[in-house]
Amino acid sequence: MTLLETLAFPVLFIWFVGLLLTFFRRDLEPHWKFFFFLVFCFYLVQFFPEFWLGVTRWKENPKGEVLQWISAMGNSLYVFLFFLWPLVLIRIYYSASNNLSKTLIPTLAYGTVLYWALFFLWTLYSKEFNEWLHQVFANK
Repeated sequence: MTLLETLAFPVLFIWFVGLLLTFFRRDLEPHWKFFFFLVFCFYLVQFFPEFWLGVTRWKENPKGEVLQWISAMGNSLYVFLFFLWPLVLIRIYYSASNNLSKTLIPTLAYGTVLYWALFFLWTLYSKEFNEWLHQVFANK
């Protein structure tokens, strides 16, 4: 199963919740709300087969699906950081505000180092952690 197949359902579900919350904001103009809705619909149509497979897996085994989401979120964060770093470096260079750079640089640097540390611990203890998670979720 690919990363996209695993994460399509939870990402689109969270996106739908966020979309509903933006509809209740009074300070957003209606044309932006409509645009947000169109973008959501585009991605829902684009990834509907993967979304529907996720719904089916969720109905069959919700605990196992949540465990797969946890693992897939870590992998997707790895890919996200790969794309984010070059964009942020260019953004820092072209930033007119020095405050943005002063807050963005430490946040991204510390966040990346924290992710690397957690990833290192995951590679060392993933077998034990997976066994523990399966025991916790299987007993409830």
